[in-house]
Amino acid sequence: GSVTYTITASNAGADSVTGATVADTFPAILTCTWTCVGAGGGTCTASGSGNLNDTVNLPSGGSVTYTASCAISASATGTLSNTATVSSGVTDPVPGNNSATDTDTLAPQADLSVTKTDGVTSVTPGGSATYTITASNAGPSNASGSTVADTFPASLTCTWTCVGAGGGTCTASGSGNISDTVNLPAGGSVTYTASCTISASATGTLSNTATVAAPGGVTDSTPGNNSATDSDTLSPQADLSITKTDGVTSATPGGSVTYTIVASNAGPSNAPGSTVADTFPATLTCTWTCVGAGGGTCTASGSGNINDTVNLPSGGSATYTASCTISAAATGSLVNTATVAAAGGVTDPTPGNNSATDTDALGASADLSITKTDGVTSVTAGGSVTYTIVASNAGPSNASGTSVADTFPASLTCTWTCVGAGGGTCTASGSGNIADTVNLPSGGSVTYTASCTVSPSATGSLVNTATVAAPGGVTDPTPGNNAATDTDMVTAAPTAAVAGTKTATGTFAVGGTVTYTIVLTNGGSAAQTDNPGDEFTDVLPATLALVSASATSGTATATVGTNTVTWNGALAASGGTVTITINATILASAAGTTVSNQATISYDADANGSNEATAQTDDPGVAGTGNPTAIQVAGGAAPVQEIPALSPLGLAALALVLAGLAMAFLRRRRQV
Repeated sequence: GSVTYTITASNAGADSVTGATVADTFPAILTCTWTCVGAGGGTCTASGSGNLNDTVNLPSGGSVTYTASCAISASATGTLSNTATVSSGVTDPVPGNNSATDTDTLAPQADLSVTKTDGVTSVTPGGSATYTITASNAGPSNASGSTVADTFPASLTCTWTCVGAGGGTCTASGSGNISDTVNLPAGGSVTYTASCTISASATGTLSNTATVAAPGGVTDSTPGNNSATDSDTLSPQADLSITKTDGVTSATPGGSVTYTIVASNAGPSNAPGSTVADTFPATLTCTWTCVGAGGGTCTASGSGNINDTVNLPSGGSATYTASCTISAAATGSLVNTATVAAAGGVTDPTPGNNSATDTDALGASADLSITKTDGVTSVTAGGSVTYTIVASNAGPSNASGTSVADTFPASLTCTWTCVGAGGGTCTASGSGNIADTVNLPSGGSVTYTASCTVSPSATGSLVNTATVAAPGGVTDPTPGNNAATDTDMVTAAPTAAVAGTKTATGTFAVGGTVTYTIVLTNGGSAAQTDNPGDEFTDVLPATLALVSASATSGTATATVGTNTVTWNGALAASGGTVTITINATILASAAGTTVSNQATISYDADANGSNEATAQTDDPGVAGTGNPTAIQVAGGAAPVQEIPALSPLGLAALALVLAGLAMAFLRRRRQV
């Protein structure tokens, strides 16, 4: 604050005094300027600053009056005592009145205030809110040891940081509630940034209050601004979605379909009391079961239409499996729709995914398949081989007039017989190639036994394929099993032998990208073909998030949802290679840990067309073989950014400016 002293030196004697001295050495906690006017002939210096040490003229009956305007240091404590004196070379008969002292008790006073806002009026359960809390001291005194407090509601989980300004200091960071002892000089402040996640189950209003309190011995002149509350309306929001599929595009009257219906909540809020509904077409007779996941709950089982009240927390789901028989009289298309709807009070931001429809064409369908084997993987030139060829119909429809064919290689001379089972009929016997028209009712089969001699000049591989084809008007839903090939090596079968190396490069820190480079090499004498199943499988650890995969040949597939990369392709014999590149992002859970990963190679070691052999990738940078590839992820908190602050000289200059403004303000008030 400030104080204004009035100092009057006068001469009550009979003689005039020339060259008297008026002096006042102000205490160090005062910064003063002064003016002077004379009366009765007295003269003095008109104005000055700092201590008073003035030579004056005091005629008999004359006087000089000083007005000293002084700013008091905000850190001043105790008592403010100030003494002024007058002296001269002339004998003063009453020297006891040549000194005067003014004493004031210093009473610190600080106008503390706090503000709090998250900048919004409504928030979403399961979402987040960021509060800015600023505690300030408008002075005039310092307030060291003030307390800033904020007890967050139970529905919030918070971490916070704090920075000071104008000389204010506070704890740099923390988690949970705020209860911080801070220093607030006059004009200083501290600002907290609290980042909070909101419970997905929160309801009603989110109200949060922050307070600031002065330390003992400091009076707050305006306590009404020592508390600030931010209130937001909690508006639940849940992105519900539903999927429905029976995994096929056609169905057969008299057959059956099984629907998988999944209702999910992608959040951010919980959605209790949601409704899942499916009114099945009249041509279906259904029973169903349901299981929840991620906290989702539903009715365990039922029959007929689905109209179920379910609880879907954020991240939860309910999966219905509906097993339905199709009326034998059904025609046209089988169209079936399932829906999910949020309960009242919960908003779905993406209603377009609240309905799912599965459509199947109704028509005759027969799953024909064929198998062929001679029970061996190699034959001898000039010897013999016996093939067993079985054509079957897994239904659900009959397939009369089906064709079974087998064009034998030129190196074979064959005769064959056939018998039916389950109502299947075929030509009883024949010689040379098979080109037979057969009847295959649902569940029926025909079995050919072909006895063949191998040409003495045969070399290489003996490859023989048999096929089955449905008649016109009958659809085969699984044509991939309508051909079967038996392959035998006429001489000792060369084999594939695939090995792989795996290395990692990148920025091994949270948020960085790791790139795995895998080189597969076939060191065997036989080519590795693109056999059924995957030739390479890499399941990345949960601490990594799969981004992409590529390969120099074949097909690399990145399934982000399961963090899995697969590769399908062929490798030439005796040194054929492929390079697979996998890119992934390092997640926060990997911080400070070693992330180890090893992929599995599947290959055909006996040239029988299947990948029965496996090997593991090896890190070439580690001694030995079969080593997983490991990276060390950097850990620890991010470095705290240094906050710019004024130098001591800058702070002093700021204090002088503030003091001058305060004196001007007080002078104006006195004039008023």
